[in-house]
Amino acid sequence: MDKTEYHAIDGRFRTVFNRYAAQLSKEGRENVEHFIEAAEVEMACESFVLSVLEEHVPLASVSKKELLALTLALQLDKESVFRSDFWKIASTLLTSRD
Repeated sequence: MDKTEYHAIDGRFRTVFNRYAAQLSKEGRENVEHFIEAAEVEMACESFVLSVLEEHVPLASVSKKELLALTLALQLDKESVFRSDFWKIASTLLTSRD
């Protein structure tokens, strides 16, 4: 992926994160912000999804669709950092209809 595409993905992720940041615990929010500041959008996105799952933050269906597209664009379905079963649990959340 080129820099332009990466920056676009980063911007889209920040939009979704900002929509839900206040609903996360301080620790969850700070973890995601750390990876954003380090320009590690893959890790920020993975950390965000895991925090949403662990903290039971409800996501709107439009946000789920956006996160699904972002996780696929970032290839988190192929490789993740924090959990080996990340894609299994993330895809279940992001494709569910609540």
